[in-house]
Amino acid sequence: MINFRSVTVALTLALTVAGAATPVLAAQRTTHPGYAARAQAVPGGFGRDGISGPRAAAIRDCTNASAKFVESTWGNREFDEYRACMAEHGEAE
Repeated sequence: MINFRSVTVALTLALTVAGAATPVLAAQRTTHPGYAARAQAVPGGFGRDGISGPRAAAIRDCTNASAKFVESTWGNREFDEYRACMAEHGEAE
């Protein structure tokens, strides 16, 4: 037969072991510098946003060129102009 004292002792022991193991398990999950993003460093002339200078210039130029074709009046013309401009610059849209 199970008595109240045995259950209480077992429960107390289980909570003590679980409480002692928690900091150990938490310490294993800490992130290490450089591994948080799980990304590889790519050499090159990339800015702080990860976009190269020529690509940033192409995006700026093409956005300005297509801005005059507003979607509400020209439909998809704005997007077509942007894609064509990016292709002229040799960049993916």
